[in-house]
Amino acid sequence: MSRVQSHPIIIVGGGPAGLATALHLARRAPALAQNLLLLEAQTYPRPKLCGGGITVHGEEQLARLGIRAAVPSFSVNRLVFRLGRREFAVTHPAAMRVIQRSEFDAALARAVIARGLAVHTGERLLDAIATPTGIELHTSHGQYHARVVIAADGANSVVRRKLRFTSEDGVARLLRVLSPVNPQQEPIWQTRTAVFDFSCIEQGIQGYAWDFPCYVDGEPCMNRGIFDSRIAARAPLPHGTLKHTFGDWLAERDIDLAQAQLEGHPVRWFQREAEIARPHVLLAGDAAGVDALFAEGISYAMEYGEVIAESVCAAFTRQDFSFTDYRPRLLRHRLGRLLLRRAALARALYRHRYPPLWGLFWRLAHYSPRPVQRAIGAWLAVLPGTRPGTDGQSPAAVPGESWT
Repeated sequence: MSRVQSHPIIIVGGGPAGLATALHLARRAPALAQNLLLLEAQTYPRPKLCGGGITVHGEEQLARLGIRAAVPSFSVNRLVFRLGRREFAVTHPAAMRVIQRSEFDAALARAVIARGLAVHTGERLLDAIATPTGIELHTSHGQYHARVVIAADGANSVVRRKLRFTSEDGVARLLRVLSPVNPQQEPIWQTRTAVFDFSCIEQGIQGYAWDFPCYVDGEPCMNRGIFDSRIAARAPLPHGTLKHTFGDWLAERDIDLAQAQLEGHPVRWFQREAEIARPHVLLAGDAAGVDALFAEGISYAMEYGEVIAESVCAAFTRQDFSFTDYRPRLLRHRLGRLLLRRAALARALYRHRYPPLWGLFWRLAHYSPRPVQRAIGAWLAVLPGTRPGTDGQSPAAVPGESWT
């Protein structure tokens, strides 16, 4: 029987949510963070299915952590929102950048290790058991006891499953293919454009398809995918078939889905009443729920770290690990307001399969003055705000380190 190791805090999951939580704790409570442990099932760099888009919201989170993300990326200056033959475009310098998640996560992990925090990679969680004083974790390498466990291990969270958290509806689907491209022959590359194509709603898909320029291991590629939120469960018309709709969309781009390497995974979107905490346990990132409108996960996952760090520090100060304050704290925070805002908009829009609602929305967006478009973008944290203190406003640059 192996010896049980004790840690005040154990973070399960080494993606943006878990790594950002560790960094926020290191900044907020260095003495407490000194003995935390982060467990990651795979070794870096590990593949991760993702659109790879980091919006200004994500850049803000990196700035809050005092980090400059010097990883290879494609900078997007133009966002196109398409519905059939209708489209409108919003231009903004560095409106978004597209990264390769394996490189991004590995670099973020190096920043965590550089702060002197313990990261165990290649260590898979097998079981989680609640005890009167905390949580006992059994992994592929040993046994641990923690006063606080932070589950940042994705939509299929092992912690969530083993501790039998209440299962709520709220799991979306995402499919993706990566394909090499000649930048000289691809207009999207030449104009530095990212396309969000909502035409699939006419086939009963409650989401959009995307066309993002990117680099994969240094080579120019297109990151193409489709997202089905399935948020409007009571929509008047049945759902479409995700794979079939995606295949038709790819065919318009001369890609044969049967010959492509198709990847897919679930995305859990945030719900106000979903169970996200128990005594000694907090859920973060996809394990708790992210954005239901665009399935934007990176920025929201990182911002969870700030809220969790506040809750954990308060728990150790009061020696009260019930975490009954986590939900109200989250809902008061900008993160919670943004998640609820996007979920409400997703429910309002995605339940309608056909125009005129969508057509009216697109016409209004197309003919709106640029300041109105930017204001909407800031309200949704897609573009920077125009005034200090607005939800879309990025903070002043925080001196930080460059990591590669």
